[in-house]
Amino acid sequence: MDLLNRIHDMELPRVVRDWTETRWDWFADRGAPALFRGDPLLHADINPSNLLIGRRSWVVDWSWPTRGTAFIDPAMLVVQLVAADHTPKSAESWASKCTAWTNADPEAIDAFAVAYARMNRHRALRRPEERWLAAMAEATEAWATHRGVHP
Repeated sequence: MDLLNRIHDMELPRVVRDWTETRWDWFADRGAPALFRGDPLLHADINPSNLLIGRRSWVVDWSWPTRGTAFIDPAMLVVQLVAADHTPKSAESWASKCTAWTNADPEAIDAFAVAYARMNRHRALRRPEERWLAAMAEATEAWATHRGVHP
């Protein structure tokens, strides 16, 4: 959680200033993409391979940094935790250790959960041979259902 907090405390690098996060827009309900906008730095690819935890901790693979609302990175971690057999409630309790999560509008998180679940299901349907994509779709859908929203 400290890594995610540190990402969002960083000054936005010049190279990212014009890179507004849009990858979930196509999957979002009308008007929801505006809820995903913001100026904080986003890694936007939070997964176990990109968080190296040890004596020193690192966030690696910055291939798609953007700027957007700060709760997106913790939300992506929630889905990863659900995929790793946490309950959505437990996963959200971890996210609650992130300032970006606790300061977020719950309706914005709900809108993101819907868009992210749709995106992951779309990706899984396009590549059915990739079991991990189906697992991510299932995890995102379980999280959205926990939040009381349905993609």
